[in-house]
Amino acid sequence: MQSSSWRTKVWPNRRLMLNNCLLFLGFFFTITFVRTTYFQPGDSYSYDLQSSISYKTFFQHLQSYSYPVSCQKLFEGDPNEIQHANNLLRNKTNSYSAISNEKYHVPKSLCINYRSERFNQPFHYRDSSVNRQFPIAFTILLHDNVEQFERLLRLIYRPQNIYCIHVDSGAERAVFESVRSIAGCFDNIFLTNKRERVLYATFRRLQADLNCMEDLLKYPSWKYLLNIAGSELPLRTNSELVKILSIYRGFNDIEGIWRNRNVHRFEYVFKYNNNTRGTHESYISRTDERKKPPPHNISIFKGSAYGVFSRGFVNYIQTNPIAKDLLNWSQDTYSPDEHVWATLNYNTHLKVPGGSKAQTDPAKWTGRFCNWGEYRCHGAIIRGICVFGTADLPLLAGRHELIANKFYLKVDPIAYQCSEELLVNRSKFELPLANAQIYRQMSFLSSP
Repeated sequence: MQSSSWRTKVWPNRRLMLNNCLLFLGFFFTITFVRTTYFQPGDSYSYDLQSSISYKTFFQHLQSYSYPVSCQKLFEGDPNEIQHANNLLRNKTNSYSAISNEKYHVPKSLCINYRSERFNQPFHYRDSSVNRQFPIAFTILLHDNVEQFERLLRLIYRPQNIYCIHVDSGAERAVFESVRSIAGCFDNIFLTNKRERVLYATFRRLQADLNCMEDLLKYPSWKYLLNIAGSELPLRTNSELVKILSIYRGFNDIEGIWRNRNVHRFEYVFKYNNNTRGTHESYISRTDERKKPPPHNISIFKGSAYGVFSRGFVNYIQTNPIAKDLLNWSQDTYSPDEHVWATLNYNTHLKVPGGSKAQTDPAKWTGRFCNWGEYRCHGAIIRGICVFGTADLPLLAGRHELIANKFYLKVDPIAYQCSEELLVNRSKFELPLANAQIYRQMSFLSSP
C-alpha cells in the first residue's frame, strides 16, 4: 500500500515536469526562430570590418564594396594612405560598380527584413530622450542614383524625425518605384504627392522644396527643417544637430549676400525654353523685358538653395501673403531658389520668424560647406563646384558646417565610404559638441 501510494504521488509530478519542460523548449525555439528571422542585426553596415554573421539575408545584394583603406589615416592626411587609396581608385579591378536602381525595390512583405538588415544601427531604432524631444524635418531631392540616396538616408535616419522625399517627375520609373518602396517601410518617411520636373535655374527647383514644406507642416512635432540633395552628406551627427539647433533657439541659419547679389538674375524677365534635354543653361533664357521692383519694399539678397529653417519660417513661407507675393514675383527670375530664403530672412521689416539682420556681407552661416574654388579640389570640379575626393577628407574633418556639398560615388567612392564610416562611428556615442563656441557666437543670435 505504501509503494502504491508513493507512485500515485510521484507520477503526476513527473508528468507535470515533463509537460513544463516541453512547454519551455517550445517557447525557447519559437523565440529563437522569430529573433533569428526578423530581429537579428545584420552586418551590412560593417564599418569596423567585422566578420559577417552567418544567417539568412534578403538584401545582401545592396552591400556596397568596401575598399581596404584606413579611413583614420586618410582623415589624418597620411600621404602613403592617400597614395594607396588613389592606386585603388585607378585599378580597374577595384573600380566602382553602381548598384542598379531596380535592385532597391523592397517588397512590402520584406520590410521587416529590410529594416533589420539595412537600418540595423542602434540609433536607427532608439535615440536619447533629448534627441527624441527635438525632432528634425528633412526634405531630400533626387532624380537618380537610389544607391546614394539610400546610403544618405541610413546616415540621417532617426525614428523621431520626419522625412519628405521629392523624386523628380522626369526620373526613371525604377528610381521612383524603388524610393517609394523604401519609404513604404517606415511611418516617418513619405514621398510628396506633388512632383516637379526640376530644371536648372528655374522656379521648379524651388517649388520642389515648397511642396515638401507644405506636406511637412502637417506633422506638428518637428522644430527645424533641413533641405538636402541626394548628392550631399552630413558633417554632424543627429545629436550634434540637436545641440546646435538648440543653441540657435528658433533663428534661421541662411546664407545672405548683398554686395555681390547677381542683380542680372532678377532685373529682367526670364522665360522657359522648350529644350529640356540640352545643357542646364538652355532651360531658361533672359528677355529684354525689365521686371517690376519686388513687392512690399523688399530688397533682394542672394543666398543658397539650402538652409536651416525654423518651423515658424516654414509656416510663414506657406501661409503669409507677403511671402506668397515674393514667390509669385520670383516665378520668372533666374534661379529663385538662391534668393527667396535669403531675401525673406534678411528683410527685417518683414518680421519673419527666425529672421535676422545681416551683420556681415556675406552673412556668416553654418548650413553648408561647398568648395567653389577657395580650396584646392582633389576630386572633380563639375559646374564650378568641387565634388570631394579622398584627399579632401582632412579638410572636411576640420569643418564646422552641418552638411557638405557635394559627393558622387562615381567620382570617388572612397571619400564617400570614409565619410560614412566617421559619421556612423561618432553617432554611436553621446560626445560633447566640439567647437560649441562657434555656434554660440553666430552673428544672427545677437541680431536686434
